Amino acid sequence: MPLDAPTYADIFSDATTLGLSAEHIDVWQRKRLATICHYAQANSSFYSKHLRNLNDTVFASREAFATLPRTTAEEIRETPFAFLCTSQDDIARVVTLTTSGSTGKPKRIFFTQDEIDETIAFYNHGMQCLAESGDTVLALLPAPRPDSVGALLRDGLTQLGATPVLNQDPDDVAQSLSLLKAHAADCVVGTAAHVLALVKLWEHAGNKDTSVKTVLLCWDASSQPVREYIAKAWNCRVHTHWGMTETGLGGAVNCAHGSGMHLRESKMYVEITDPETGAVLPDGERGEMVVTTLTRRGMPLIRYRTGDEAQILTEPCPCGSPLRRLSPYIRRIRQPKNTPDWFKDMPPSAIDGALLSIPNFLAQQARYRVSPNRLEITIDACGTASQLLPACTELLRNFVSPLRNAPEILCLPGKNSEKISIGFAKRIISVE
Repeated sequence: MPLDAPTYADIFSDATTLGLSAEHIDVWQRKRLATICHYAQANSSFYSKHLRNLNDTVFASREAFATLPRTTAEEIRETPFAFLCTSQDDIARVVTLTTSGSTGKPKRIFFTQDEIDETIAFYNHGMQCLAESGDTVLALLPAPRPDSVGALLRDGLTQLGATPVLNQDPDDVAQSLSLLKAHAADCVVGTAAHVLALVKLWEHAGNKDTSVKTVLLCWDASSQPVREYIAKAWNCRVHTHWGMTETGLGGAVNCAHGSGMHLRESKMYVEITDPETGAVLPDGERGEMVVTTLTRRGMPLIRYRTGDEAQILTEPCPCGSPLRRLSPYIRRIRQPKNTPDWFKDMPPSAIDGALLSIPNFLAQQARYRVSPNRLEITIDACGTASQLLPACTELLRNFVSPLRNAPEILCLPGKNSEKISIGFAKRIISVE
């Protein structure tokens, strides 16, 4: 597992992985938790109050640490500068995050240059699961600035010795296909929706063989049917990645065995918790993912509530790595107001999976109308979208029918071209 070596180096200041164990990681993490909590309390005006009752007994165990108060996205929105632990002169990048469908204040996340460099290093090590020196990697990621996600991945791939090729407008599926064929890409990186659209267009164009050996699905959630479809179509390995801007983008990635996503344990501490109480849950149980950054000095986050429901896998990985693993099945806990019970079981990735059998299907965007309990799905297609609507409607009706208070399904025509309209963002089903 490529993340073992940098984890060992962080813990033991050594480049080998000999003897790295879960016990080593646990002891080291608790020491780092003490260091970062005291550092944040001493240097951040927010944490000086938030952790005013801090004492060393909370670092004795994972259960004791879970008694500390959690940090919320709303607190960051309200007082972002109060989280800073360094001078603003030390900040190299500020990322502004606006939540989809929200009219409230955006979140502002601050990074120092060394934290940006750590992200590049993670991409270098993490991508060693998928590519090697001399490979060509097609990344369907925007790179408008030197320190944006696509640019950081490009820098990490360059350090690896691979050749990065970027399509900064991943909605332009025709351009993605052109780049894939022109550069004979060995690996493709992108959101599940953009990679699926590329695969569907590749099939529609009559292609039979591809150079692709591996795929990394990142940024947004993916469903098992979509992952299996991509793997079968291209006869390739499909990996998944989890990360958040708040954690420095890199968070967890599959090894070659594809058995869960190994966590970047020397940079962040992940808890699976009871959403109501914040108490840590045993490995194997599903709950809210809460994250503490272990090395960030510009804007450390202590017990930050991600709002994602996740699970730590309990069985050992065939690769032998001691790093804990996240299940790839991650979903949002909080749902928009006035939504019925079925809504939580219908993420956009599930709708993608239900439409895989439609030959000309490329992508979809959905919105839910509370009254009259109707789910409206706009279908982008290669060819005439309107011709696909009856078949799409029937598939989706069958898909939702077992759900309690299932909605009416209305499929609408989207773009009839080789360019889709989902944008580069974590998709949600909007509620009106």
